[in-house]
Amino acid sequence: MDNQPQQHFYVTSIAEWAVTTDKRDLRQLLNDFHNAGYPYDLFLVPCAWNTPYGIRQYQPEVEGTQLIASFPKPKKRK
Repeated sequence: MDNQPQQHFYVTSIAEWAVTTDKRDLRQLLNDFHNAGYPYDLFLVPCAWNTPYGIRQYQPEVEGTQLIASFPKPKKRK
């Protein structure tokens, strides 16, 4: 039996994209995108992270994908 989760998180900005894996959790992923300084979107994708799928206009092309949140550009700390 495959113990791999059958869903993953996908995060995208105008500069990059990344997914949660067995070595990178959601907290690490969101922290990386927050520190990059661009607005970004968080999606829940209903398939394993290593399943091939298309991307169109910064969004995964997988049936059942959900936009969880859109984060604005982080404010600079004073």
